[in-house]
Amino acid sequence: MTRIEQKEAKKMKIIQAALDLFVERGYYGTKTSQISRRAGISEGLLFHYFPTKEILLEELVNIGLEGMRMPMLVKAENGLDFFYQFTKMLFLEVEKNPYIAKMFVFMGHVVQAEDIPEKIRQLAASVDTIVFCQSWVEAGQKDGSIREGNAKSLSNMYWCAIHGIMEQYAFRPEMLLPESEWITGMMRNEKKSF
Repeated sequence: MTRIEQKEAKKMKIIQAALDLFVERGYYGTKTSQISRRAGISEGLLFHYFPTKEILLEELVNIGLEGMRMPMLVKAENGLDFFYQFTKMLFLEVEKNPYIAKMFVFMGHVVQAEDIPEKIRQLAASVDTIVFCQSWVEAGQKDGSIREGNAKSLSNMYWCAIHGIMEQYAFRPEMLLPESEWITGMMRNEKKSF
């Protein structure tokens, strides 16, 4: 392993340790000494990579934002297919990388928690997947694949289900993820078969 690869591996260890602790204890309840201990490094080395806990928090939020843009990459035949394709892709990724489930919990906390610095909370809220997916609900209602109803509420229902599943998986990774069809089935227009 080259020196650059070693540095990147240490940085990722710190990020993973911080994510685990922020999910377990919250941002305010996590001390930098706990992060360094969990990462297996000295606190001085932690500060070499991330001079403050807030900078580390912001790095994690930026990683989370990259993941939140994942739905924008989905290619779909119709509205319902978008949700099916995204759910399938997400569940496959989570099975390979369980930290993704923790990232869902973390990002949800960052947007809502009062102990998070305001500029970072606003950064985390800058990608609104509910609003983005609302247009897919509307497209699905137009093409007949998604049930009638308030598009934003249907998008919110989908994301609440996804967040709930991710939260359970983050704390109980032995749990089996549901079939993608089960999740998208709640949005399906039962009057039209596909």
